[in-house]
Amino acid sequence: MMFDAKQYWDTRLKAHYDLVGVGDISLSQNYNKWSYKVSGRILKNILKRYCANKKNQNVLDIGSGTGFVVNIWQSLSKNVAGIDISATAVSRLKITYPSFTFSEFDIGKEKINLPANSFSICSAASVLYHIVDDKALNLALKNIHSVLEKDGLFVFSENFIHHRVFNTTHQKCRTLEAYEAALKNNGFEIIARVPNYVLMNEPVDTEGKFYPRVWNLLTTLSRKSKLLDKIIWPVVYPLELFLTTVLKESPAQEFMICKAIK
Repeated sequence: MMFDAKQYWDTRLKAHYDLVGVGDISLSQNYNKWSYKVSGRILKNILKRYCANKKNQNVLDIGSGTGFVVNIWQSLSKNVAGIDISATAVSRLKITYPSFTFSEFDIGKEKINLPANSFSICSAASVLYHIVDDKALNLALKNIHSVLEKDGLFVFSENFIHHRVFNTTHQKCRTLEAYEAALKNNGFEIIARVPNYVLMNEPVDTEGKFYPRVWNLLTTLSRKSKLLDKIIWPVVYPLELFLTTVLKESPAQEFMICKAIK
């Protein structure tokens, strides 16, 4: 039976329209709050560094969910258009952000219905590994390239695995090599890759034992006690920010910054 992404995400977000719903549903609201705080700090720094000089203020956010990335774009005074596969997400986003436009759309299923070359930047945080079909991913990249202007930027997060593919029902974490080929085939040039997490996300891109043991310890303690859950993540948070700054490679999720070649 094929995975029905639309039904999955609509059901999930109806039950959890919060950071748990869009984040790690197996862990607490507190973990997800601190996890997204890390990701938000790093993503905002990336967008300020690479996107500040863009004259075109129109940006496209893919998989807008509860509006985590939309909030960042709003703080940077950008004009946001968002798309999401979930009708629940789109209806809620329209209420929360009435000055922006949101559409229900599966970017890996059909040709995008937005004007070509109309956006300077496209963001997709923790989205593309939920496109489990390779042909659908290829169409998604083609759609993104079509709506970006010349030299427009595409910023997204993935695990970019070096050693093995990591799959679940609703995730397919592809290799760095596979992404390099797919991006090149769809007209993108990779500019940079930046760690998003080191300790606070599952370390699927390592063959060593250290990072998995740390992750298992943190999550076990977090699940064991509400008190420990409240203590652990804010304590790890500053260390996580430090590690994502000094390390060039991460055992977990990373952001990639690409440029549309036209």
